[in-house]
Amino acid sequence: MNIFQELYNINNNCIIVGDLNATVSEMGSTKTNARGKQLQQLLNEGIIDCVEDDSTTFEKNEYEAKLDWILGSQPLLSFITNVETHPTIGTINGHKPLTFDVQIGAEPKPTSPRLSLNFKEAKWTKFRSKLDQQLILWNNDTSLNAALNIEEHSIFITNSIMLATKEAVPTPTPTSKNYPLSEASKSLITLKHQAYRRWKRTGDNTDKRQYYNSKILLTNSVRNNRRDNLNKLMSSLCHKKMYSDKVWLTVRKFHSKRIKQTFTCNMTYNNTTATSDKEKADLFADYFENDVYSYTDDTLPFHDQVTSQASNIKKKSITSLNTPKWKQITIEEVKYHIKQLRNSSAGSDNIHNRCLKNSSELLIQHLTKLSNQILKQGYIQTKWKKANIILILKPKKDKQHPSSYRPISLLSCLGKLLEKIIKQRLMLELEQRNILPEHQADFRSGKSTIYSILRLERYAQN
Repeated sequence: MNIFQELYNINNNCIIVGDLNATVSEMGSTKTNARGKQLQQLLNEGIIDCVEDDSTTFEKNEYEAKLDWILGSQPLLSFITNVETHPTIGTINGHKPLTFDVQIGAEPKPTSPRLSLNFKEAKWTKFRSKLDQQLILWNNDTSLNAALNIEEHSIFITNSIMLATKEAVPTPTPTSKNYPLSEASKSLITLKHQAYRRWKRTGDNTDKRQYYNSKILLTNSVRNNRRDNLNKLMSSLCHKKMYSDKVWLTVRKFHSKRIKQTFTCNMTYNNTTATSDKEKADLFADYFENDVYSYTDDTLPFHDQVTSQASNIKKKSITSLNTPKWKQITIEEVKYHIKQLRNSSAGSDNIHNRCLKNSSELLIQHLTKLSNQILKQGYIQTKWKKANIILILKPKKDKQHPSSYRPISLLSCLGKLLEKIIKQRLMLELEQRNILPEHQADFRSGKSTIYSILRLERYAQN
């Protein structure tokens, strides 16, 4: 009574299911034992109720009783329907499994905006063919002198890549985590079911003994199947030359491809508590907007802010007006940077770097034209500014506070391609003009190690 009272105090809207070893003569048993009297007292107290089902749940050696119970509090118990008692499948303890349905609503989970693709099965020839069929529909006489035209061209390129991707790159099929059964196990399963049906039909003790013998043999056979499967797995991981693809393929057979962090606890920020996923997302948005990115009160658009800051720097540091003009981005430049792209995650437009690496000449021409117009107009399209944000909990931090999470923004791969082109040009200017100080060694390709060694030598001499 004390245990049930404690459970009820923790959550008075609960369901308790299990083997209570309580027999009640009024509900499917031949007699009432001591635990049955305790259960009857519990039901009389009104703390908890029982599902109205008097079918026996235990059967062994010609003894039948109801030992397994479905208890619950109202009104939750009234939602339980389709209560069924099944034969003792795969067990030797005599307990019969119970199944039931609980008709309650749950918060619908929104589908993930990220698209999962199986690039190993991709047909890249078909991809390039479909891509060219879509890109050739663009009217080359269309001017890109306005922000709206840049938006339209960017959306056209994105849709063309996505149509070709859906047609040529399949989605991954879930890997099977079950191990194959041997022929001996399959035969024992058949013998067990046949013996059980004969025993229930005729009541012959010979069929009953054969049924229980088959169950014991089947248990041993399945155990041997597991052992053989484990030995086979271990031998596959013991080759002299192991490649990462094979190792991760083995891991994915037994685990999810990505273990997602799911925390059921509530989130709290500014005296606001969030429970649902939608409320938590809004809470994180408020936190990042107010506490993390609230350092500027500039109401200008971001690209105008960058232009204004660049103009101020230019007025202060450059006196000569004979500065060279920005060179046009070339097709060769776009090709080079596409080859250097990593197979990183896609952004909100679901365009992956692997699709860009296997693109056609026509797509590179479109990207080159679009990039030059973006630089000329000083306008970044809206789609490239949107990101899928993934929050990762920092080690040993409070799960209930938004500051405990590290945000990772997944931007469009098309936008990051243009960023890489601009970054290389800026780095060349900085290196040629010797603008960066000598002690700045990090993030400088090919020079960080040399500068670090020079600094260490100087420190040693001093």
